[in-house]
Amino acid sequence: MSLRLLGQEEVKTKLYPIEQIEGGWSKKFSYKRQIIESPLALQIPLLEAKDSEVSYEFLTYKRQKKSAEIISAFTTGFSVYTFLSKGQVSDGFYWTVVGSAAVLNLYLGTVSIKHFKKALKRYNELAQTDSKISLQINSHGSSGASLGLAWNYQF
Repeated sequence: MSLRLLGQEEVKTKLYPIEQIEGGWSKKFSYKRQIIESPLALQIPLLEAKDSEVSYEFLTYKRQKKSAEIISAFTTGFSVYTFLSKGQVSDGFYWTVVGSAAVLNLYLGTVSIKHFKKALKRYNELAQTDSKISLQINSHGSSGASLGLAWNYQF
């Protein structure tokens, strides 16, 4: 028999589910009755879950989005340089650089969205575990294990 006394139990913050709203060309998110347009604005609730998988997937998404922005800025700077110094850069080299940057941006955008979806899915799984009935097996060191039916509900 085990007993936890005064403040020994881990306190978890209440997680609210994040709903994805699809509309035309844009995706919006609903969190605590607020409409959020940017996935990056969900950083605080996602990282508050304190789950390694959610953190890893979201931070990978964020890093890849930043890389895509850097590549876009480089491509824009290269295009401006080419425009201002006509004849210095050959057409073949220009289109190779711009085309490669476009393909790389497309790839990073696709992969980053997959990471964000994984983070959002895992977060919503964690948010739904607040009220659920489950079968639990607890080990008590050398004294053995216990099997029980647990009902988790957030009051």
